[in-house]
Amino acid sequence: MMSRLIKQIVYTCLIFISCSAVADTLTLSNGDKISGKIKYLDQEILVIKTPYANIQLDWTKVKSIKTKKPMTIVTRSGDVVHGKLASDGALYHVKQADGEVVEFAALNGISQLYPKEDKEKPWRFSGKTYAFLELKDGNTESEELNFDADLSFVHGVHRHDVGLETDRTTKKEHVVEDKLQADYSYDYFYNQHWYFTTNLGYEEDGIKELNERLSAGIGLGYEFFNTPLHKLSVEGGINHIREKYRDEGVKEFEVFRWALDYNKEMIFFDKLSFFHNHEMFIPKESSKNFRFESETGFEYRLPYNISTVLQYEYDYDNYPAEGKHKKDSTFSFGVGYKW
Repeated sequence: MMSRLIKQIVYTCLIFISCSAVADTLTLSNGDKISGKIKYLDQEILVIKTPYANIQLDWTKVKSIKTKKPMTIVTRSGDVVHGKLASDGALYHVKQADGEVVEFAALNGISQLYPKEDKEKPWRFSGKTYAFLELKDGNTESEELNFDADLSFVHGVHRHDVGLETDRTTKKEHVVEDKLQADYSYDYFYNQHWYFTTNLGYEEDGIKELNERLSAGIGLGYEFFNTPLHKLSVEGGINHIREKYRDEGVKEFEVFRWALDYNKEMIFFDKLSFFHNHEMFIPKESSKNFRFESETGFEYRLPYNISTVLQYEYDYDNYPAEGKHKKDSTFSFGVGYKW
């Protein structure tokens, strides 16, 4: 019995030692020490994952820090450094991959901190797909099942994004909506924030009597930040639109395009994030063809890359087909998979 107890104690100690050897370590101002894996620092809140739970700490209470793996460090001046971070409370230094050590003033000079992503791969591929149950109001008062898919390919300063959305609504065994929308964009980053963008789009929507809408445009974008904690970018440019509604002729015109994409991790609710994106098309000559499309909601991450989404969509078309509403609003709940 005693032998078994000793073995359990030794086994527990070995696990603790091995975990500590690969863990990030913190020393707080009251002398307490915490070991675990740093998830991120944002808005003066540091989140560290321990074997027992995720712990949220006031960043100003951290006296020293040491990370075992390279981190991405964003300073309050906006500089970005990658490497292993160590600190004694007065100065902190970052050891980069090439062995060079960069020193900074104090821990309070850091605004964001999170594990460094592997960007050495020639191509980085990511994507997500969702299935939504939607409740609609406007041109369609009904329930429907919707499928979305988004893919992203990044190679150095080049980024390709592909989006696909399909809707089919049945009401009393009758199809009342059949919609398809596909989008492609290419972005070329000529510095850390600014990029040149081109976009192509195709859409057809039976309930709106839209036979087809083709869109092609160019413009400039500015990415304020793109981290696991924050994502914010805006775009502006000129698009050429070609559209045909049922029982109407083909119309072609130019518009000014404005777009915003925002995503924010909720600091005090682990695994929950808020998102909002919208696109606005402002005609150059006539206000008839003004359009606005938006999505706003929350996403909660589950195990195995699965997530749930609750979102609200609002679309406005200032010149719809005859007899159709200008406004469409949709509440939807979805389940998806990200990679």
